[in-house]
Amino acid sequence: MIYQPEYAEQAAELCRLGATDEELAEHFEVCVRTIYRWRNAHEAFAKAVVCGKEHADARVERSLYARAVGCSVERTKVFKHAGDPDPVYATYKHQLAPDPNAALQWLRVRQPRKWRIREEERSDPTPSQMIEKALARIADHQPPVIPFRPKAKVPAPFYVPDKARARAKYG
Repeated sequence: MIYQPEYAEQAAELCRLGATDEELAEHFEVCVRTIYRWRNAHEAFAKAVVCGKEHADARVERSLYARAVGCSVERTKVFKHAGDPDPVYATYKHQLAPDPNAALQWLRVRQPRKWRIREEERSDPTPSQMIEKALARIADHQPPVIPFRPKAKVPAPFYVPDKARARAKYG
């Protein structure tokens, strides 16, 4: 298929709606490599695709942020009573709680050094390596400091005279 100048406007609109390069290729009935060639050969087409994708990315970013911090969504509930000919529409605000997964994803993108996923060691350690690691942890261990607390005063036992004790014993 030969490139047409009006493809730039169509590509911009499709990308604004979130279309990928594969979906653009499907729309124009060409292969994905043709889309890449058009982007390299035609500046207007390349700008349209980039601007459209930036718009879609910004929209997703705003949605992810709103989901991460919580937001309210306006919803409509429809009621239909048996005797009424027309339904009743009730609009209300539904509060969505903050989503910790969305917040974590947001932070991983915005502050990758601080919130990156740490890669664990892939290889299985040998027994000697495990012992060395355990010994190193023991050497670095600082026991917790327990402050000195004087013992609480215990009340003296109840005084029972010797005669009363003897009577209680032998009755």
